[in-house]
Amino acid sequence: MNFFSRLSLKNKIFVSCLGFTLIVSMLIALFTRALLISSLTGELKERGVGIAQGTADSSRVFILTRNRAELTGLAYDARLGNRRDVVVYLVITDREDNILAHTFTTGFPKGFAPVPLDEVAEDDRFNSMRVGSHRVFHLAVPVKEGIYTIGTVQMGLDSAHIDNLIARLRLIFMSFLSLVTMLFFFLSHRLALNITRPVTSLIRYTDRLTRGDFNFSTHSDSAAPPLESGQKGDEITILSDSFMRMTRELARSTDRLRQSRKNYRSLFHSGPNPIFVVHREKFEILDANPKATEVFGYSREELRGKTLFDLGKLDPKTFDRDYPPGESIVISSKVEAFGKDRATLFVNIHAGTAEYREMEVIIVAATDITELVEKDTQLIQASKMKSLEKMSVGIAHEINQPLNAIKMGSEYLAMMQERHQPVAPGDLTMVVGEISDQVSRASEIVDRLKRFARKADFSREVISLNDCARAVHKIIGRQIALQNIDFQLDLDEDLPMVLAHNNRLEQVIFNLVTNARDAVNERVEAGSDIRRGKITIATFTDRKTVVLHIKDNGTGIEPERIETIFDSFFTTKEMGEGLGLGLPIVQGIVRDYNGTISVESKVGEGAVFRLVFPAHGAGNVPDKENR
Repeated sequence: MNFFSRLSLKNKIFVSCLGFTLIVSMLIALFTRALLISSLTGELKERGVGIAQGTADSSRVFILTRNRAELTGLAYDARLGNRRDVVVYLVITDREDNILAHTFTTGFPKGFAPVPLDEVAEDDRFNSMRVGSHRVFHLAVPVKEGIYTIGTVQMGLDSAHIDNLIARLRLIFMSFLSLVTMLFFFLSHRLALNITRPVTSLIRYTDRLTRGDFNFSTHSDSAAPPLESGQKGDEITILSDSFMRMTRELARSTDRLRQSRKNYRSLFHSGPNPIFVVHREKFEILDANPKATEVFGYSREELRGKTLFDLGKLDPKTFDRDYPPGESIVISSKVEAFGKDRATLFVNIHAGTAEYREMEVIIVAATDITELVEKDTQLIQASKMKSLEKMSVGIAHEINQPLNAIKMGSEYLAMMQERHQPVAPGDLTMVVGEISDQVSRASEIVDRLKRFARKADFSREVISLNDCARAVHKIIGRQIALQNIDFQLDLDEDLPMVLAHNNRLEQVIFNLVTNARDAVNERVEAGSDIRRGKITIATFTDRKTVVLHIKDNGTGIEPERIETIFDSFFTTKEMGEGLGLGLPIVQGIVRDYNGTISVESKVGEGAVFRLVFPAHGAGNVPDKENR
């Protein structure tokens, strides 16, 4: 079986057909031989019985008269003539088993004796035996006279006669089988060749396909011509034709794939943004385009082997996504990254999955937005300065209060000195203490303004929204109160922390509060349907998020304007009162910290701005319902 399995398909078909033919021929030969032997032997025996029975009928009278001469004549008549090749000998005996006649010319062969009359059976007349040099079928036929048996006729039928006939037939049959075998040999060889030649060609072409060689025609070496449209052929021809169509389609697909790879390679190398090929599990950088080396300052070889997290403040969990096939998704925006010279730059991260050198990788595109962030920062700072400008009158008034107290105290001390009147120790202590308190108050106001006015960076730190709300309340609360508006804080003291920046979120809250103040003042000035305005900042948790509400009872926002209030340069204020960049800046800052901002409003009832941020360590945040 191992030898057969190692044969080629052509030899397997050839050997199988030839072996099947030989086995069938041998079985037919054996069956025919057995059939011929049985038929010829039966015919020989029937012929012997006829000869013996005829001799017995003719010899009945001569046995009774014991006429040996006539009996001998009858024996030789049965022995000679055309029966010479069949009958070897003939013996006639009487009822006492005395031999009356026989055809042995030199006497009975050694060991031969006629069968006694009492042993002659009607149903078993033949015995196979060897007599002299002959192998014979010995036949014994009783001679009847009425109901009495008066003797026997016994003869030997030569089995060599049958053997000679079988030998001649075997020679003829073997010659015929040899011709049939040679014919099947030739046919099986041609059949195997016709079957395996196209298959061999297909294997050869498949090997060429494997090597990327598509420049060949299967019909050039095939015995079968190519099929025309609608034409039918045998299975091999159909297979070859299907293979050719598959090859042409594969060639076109390969060309498209090569062109696509060429295009992607061109995009990879000439892309305007840094692109990294990153191992999906180890986050190891496998390749980088020239722009990545230019932006980050590393050579391509230096980037290989680094992890993506060596280049910036990225969390591996942010890459644990379900990537849609063939698409990239936003991983993180405004990520702080570092170049080789430790210079800070900001990038937006997009990623998608792909295969690279039989590995599953992530294609990471890092868009350099450093200039955009700088401009945003400048815009935010300008907006902040604009707000401070609007607050300048109120701030001046707030600072004047401690200055006036200081002035009054110092004038009191100067007057007492001019009058040469002593100042009571208790009064001196009170005046000096009040001056010190007012200096501290003025200093606190200035420090608060300095902290608010400083240019904020883009770093993230763990902060409390409550602290931001309180800081804004301290900055602008007194001024709002002077405008007959209740500015209240309703803060959840168990509020979880968030990952953001104090100064930037103070800017957000400050902008929303000043907008609320303007809305309240507008309503008061328009109809005076409310006696006192109200602004409330509330914080609470909602599942695993931290929420800050800024609610006012101002004019509200018309429904058709709610969808556009976060668009740049959209404003309802008069010319010169605003550029319409406050809310877009607020929205941008909130999104930078993975937060959302939304608004609900009814005209004439006020508005509620809702800021939602993911809680830092969200897994530890208790649900509000369970608190």
